[in-house]
Amino acid sequence: MRRANDPRQEDAKPAEIYLIGTAGHPNYGDELITAGWLRYYAHALPDAKIWLDTPRPGQSAVLLDGIHPGLRCVDSLYHAAWNTPSQHPSEVLDFGQRVVREPGLIPREATGIENFGTVDLVHIIGGGFLNGIWPHHLSLIAAAGAIAEVHGAKTAITGAGLSPFAEDSQEWLGPILSRFDVVDVRDKESRAALAPYVPQLTQTSDDSFLDLIPELFDSSRSTRTALNIQSDMLDVSLDEIAAYTIKTLQHWGVDQDPITLYECMPPNDSAIVPLLQSSLPKLEVVAYSKLWRNGFPSELGQRWITTRMHTHLMAAAQGASGLIIPTGSDYYRVKHQSLIDLGSDWMVAPNLTEPIDVDPRPKIPYGGRLDSIRLTKRDVAAQVVALAPSTPQRDQPRGGRSVLDITRFDLRRSAR
Repeated sequence: MRRANDPRQEDAKPAEIYLIGTAGHPNYGDELITAGWLRYYAHALPDAKIWLDTPRPGQSAVLLDGIHPGLRCVDSLYHAAWNTPSQHPSEVLDFGQRVVREPGLIPREATGIENFGTVDLVHIIGGGFLNGIWPHHLSLIAAAGAIAEVHGAKTAITGAGLSPFAEDSQEWLGPILSRFDVVDVRDKESRAALAPYVPQLTQTSDDSFLDLIPELFDSSRSTRTALNIQSDMLDVSLDEIAAYTIKTLQHWGVDQDPITLYECMPPNDSAIVPLLQSSLPKLEVVAYSKLWRNGFPSELGQRWITTRMHTHLMAAAQGASGLIIPTGSDYYRVKHQSLIDLGSDWMVAPNLTEPIDVDPRPKIPYGGRLDSIRLTKRDVAAQVVALAPSTPQRDQPRGGRSVLDITRFDLRRSAR
């Protein structure tokens, strides 16, 4: 049980926060979300102990090193997810709860699970990893709820993309999430499915909007035309996507110009390169490691072709225009539509036969709503941080807003 029944002991120890995410694969969007929250916590709770539960803690530690001084990377709850006895939501959720109450269910992880007794806040950070594609990950939500029940921790889930839902999983998830202190989703499909069960539910945006600091972007070296095309999770063939990409670039009259392909998930996003090279003689490939170190490309008048959501999110935040190639699945349709609903004004290819025009002139990011989107996300973040004990009292800037609402965190030791 929790050591700190004495309020004086609560005030004496730094906050202990248990983050659950999916950084370290690596996948640019997952690391982007995680790094943003770590920067936020470094500003709001610099003395906190931060446990990050992630499928690849070693790689996460490398990619996220130096952002928060209290960061420790583990994979205790992911082992619970990997050991679920079935993929049915009710059994997955039951197992996630039992692991917390009975650490011996996974003997090799018992030590880490027993440490939950000192955790003040369990925070599941955003992304699209909690859904019917990977139903075993739902155990992470159940485990978070059990840590609250057994040890008295506060609970939050932010920027979650829960669609597509596993069979009837919302009916099983609803009662668990209804007891969370903060529940925030990023798309209307997730909201519609959970709203009947979770009265405190909010829909804001992807967690990446929390902390789009200038240091994330690189304007020193980019091309007017950029690509990011995945080979994983496709319901259409990569050959079809490659042919359509070439046809579109020819239609735009840029196929003989310098074009850069960025790898957001290695090696999945470079698998298309052999299919493009003969038709795009000035194609350059930027590996994930360079992208992560140097920053996301940014150039006025840039045009993108992509399948991935976070490429869309980041490029649109810099006023770039773009074409989304559908992967054939609702999973990516929902993700991209959530950004279009926020005002990205990007185009979706209606098919893989006829290329469409995309205006290369710079856009106002998200139709002028970008600051509002960020402030709404930071309002959620302030609610989450308020759940942790001993939140530092910051000086109020002129105008009366809290620093947590308006500051652009000037942390040069970023994830890059």
